[in-house]
Amino acid sequence: MFDNLIKEVSKVIVGNENKIKLTIAAILSEGSVLIEDNPGSGKTTFAKAITLNLGLGFKRIQFTSDLLPSDILGFNIFKNEELNFQKGPIFTNIVLADELNRGSPKSQSAFLEAMEEKNVSIDGTTYKLPEPFFVIATQNPMDSSGTSTLPDSQLDRFMISFSLSELSDKDKVLMLKNNIDLTKINPEKISWSEIQNKKNKINVSDEIYQYTLEIEQTINSLDQQIYISPRCLKQIIDLGKGWAMVNSKDYVTHQDIKDLLPYILRHRIKFLKQEEKEDFVNNEILGKISIKR
Repeated sequence: MFDNLIKEVSKVIVGNENKIKLTIAAILSEGSVLIEDNPGSGKTTFAKAITLNLGLGFKRIQFTSDLLPSDILGFNIFKNEELNFQKGPIFTNIVLADELNRGSPKSQSAFLEAMEEKNVSIDGTTYKLPEPFFVIATQNPMDSSGTSTLPDSQLDRFMISFSLSELSDKDKVLMLKNNIDLTKINPEKISWSEIQNKKNKINVSDEIYQYTLEIEQTINSLDQQIYISPRCLKQIIDLGKGWAMVNSKDYVTHQDIKDLLPYILRHRIKFLKQEEKEDFVNNEILGKISIKR
C-alpha cells in the first residue's frame, strides 16, 4: 500500500529509505517525530516531501528566542466591532517545528501542549486542530549555541527520534542531480479512516504485550535513569502496528519491536552520545531479555 509512497519520497530524500519508512509508520500511528541534525542537512525537505506525497497540509514554524505563543497558536483581534480569531500556523495537518530547542520555554510549552491535546484554547474558547495532525520537529545538537534542553515531560510526547543518514558518495551524486520540483508532486490518495480501520485490525499477540512489559522492567532495573512513561509503552505498541502496515503485514513481531526500540528510546537516553545509544539499547536492554516461544 505504501511502496509507491516510499519510492516517490526516496527520489527526493536519497539514502534515507529506512528513516522515511519510520516517519510514515509514526504518522500512521498518530505519533510525532523528532529529528536531531545540523542546519542544512535536509530536515525541512524531508518533512515537506513526506507531507506533500501524503496530500496533507504543511506549515513550518521557525523557533527563535523571541517567538511568542500567539505566533504559533493564533490570537483574537477586534474587526468591525467583532472579536475574530486569527489562526496560527499550527492549524494544519503536519507542522515542521524547526529548531525547537532554540525557542523560549513558554513557546515550547504552548506548542507541545497543543500538540498533545490536539486543540488550542484562546481566551476561554477551544479550537480543534485539523485531522489528521502530526508534528515533525527538529532540534540542533545540544552543543550548538543558543539551544536549551527540552524537559523529559515534553520529549516524551515524541514517538521516535533520529538523525538523517550520512550520505555515501553515490547518494551525494544523486542528490546533486536531483531537480524534482516539490510543488509538482502528485500526492497519494489516502483515506485516513481506512488507515485507522486497518491499524485496528493489526494483530498484537499477548507475547508482544508481555515483551513490552519486560522491556520496561529491564530499563527500570538499570543503574542509569531512562524516562519510561505509560505513554511510551503505548507508543511501542502503536508504532509496531504502523511499522507492520508500512511493511504490508497484519501482525507485529518481536523483531519489529527490537528494530524500532532504539528510535523510541533515543531521545529518552541522556547519558550517552547519540552514536552510542543504539548499541546500548541492543546490548543492555534487548540483549538481557529472552524471547519465549
